[in-house]
Amino acid sequence: MCCEHVPGISVIMGTRYRRPDISLLRRSVESILEQTYQDFEFLICDDGSTTAAKALLERIVSEDRRVRLVRDPGCLDLASKLNLCLAYARGNFIARMDDDDRSCPDRLEKELAYLKADQGAAFVGCNVALIQEEKKIGERHLPERPKVEDFYLTQPYIHPALLFRREALEAVGGYSESRDCVLCEDYDLLLRLYQTGFAGANLRVCLLDYTVPSDPKGGRKMGHRINEMKTRYRRFKELGRLPGALPYVIKPIAVGLVPGPLLGAVKRKYTQERNRDNGDRAKAGE
Repeated sequence: MCCEHVPGISVIMGTRYRRPDISLLRRSVESILEQTYQDFEFLICDDGSTTAAKALLERIVSEDRRVRLVRDPGCLDLASKLNLCLAYARGNFIARMDDDDRSCPDRLEKELAYLKADQGAAFVGCNVALIQEEKKIGERHLPERPKVEDFYLTQPYIHPALLFRREALEAVGGYSESRDCVLCEDYDLLLRLYQTGFAGANLRVCLLDYTVPSDPKGGRKMGHRINEMKTRYRRFKELGRLPGALPYVIKPIAVGLVPGPLLGAVKRKYTQERNRDNGDRAKAGE
C-alpha cells in the first residue's frame, strides 16, 4: 500500500473577500498555482466572502486537487483562519499568501532554496513591489537579517511574503487568537519567534506584489492601534527591551493622531530612506 504523498510546502490563506470585483482574488490564487515550484498544497479558509468569491474558490477547488477549502463557523478573524489551515497542513514548510497580492512565479522556489541552504533561518521573506489601485507606486526593501530593533518603527517583514519552517510555528503555538492581537497577529507572531530564539531573513529581490491602501492610515481604527500598542508593550517587555523601547510602544497611537496627508508624505520619505539604508547595509555585507 502506497503512502500518501506529503507536499513540500503548505500555502495558507485566510479570506473574507468582500470586493465586488473578484479579479484580485483570482490573480492571487492563480499566482500560487502557476509557481515554478509545484510540490505544494493550497489551504484556503474562507468565511464571509461574497457569493461570487465563494463560487470562484469552489470552481478552482473542483479543477485543481492541490487546493482545499477549510471552513469553521468559529473562524472569523485572520488568526483563527490561519490556525485552522495550519491544523490541516501537511507540509514541512508553511507559506503565507493574501487574497489581494500576487506572488512572482519563482517566489516559492527561491524562498525554499534559501531555507534549505541556511539552516539558521526559521523563516524567510523578500522585498516587495508596492501596488496601489492596480498600479506600482514603488518598492519596499527590507533588512536582510532583521534584528529586534528593526521592529521598533515598523515590522521588517511582509507577512504574505513569508515561508516558515513548520517546526518554528509549532514551537510558538501558531498565531495568537487574543482580541488584543487583531490586525497585528503577524507582528505578535514574529516577535514571539524571536523571543523563542528563532530568527528570519529577507531575500534581496522583489518576489511579491503587495497591495497597499490609498488611505495612508490603512483604514485602521483607533481600537486596532490600541491592540498594536498592547502587543508592542507585551512583546518588548518579554524581550527585555523596556523601558528603552517605550517611545515605540506608543507609536501606533501617535501615528493615528497625525493628519492623513502629512502621514502619507512622512511614509513616502521613510520608505525611500529605509530602502537606501537597507541597500547600503546589503552592500556592506551586514
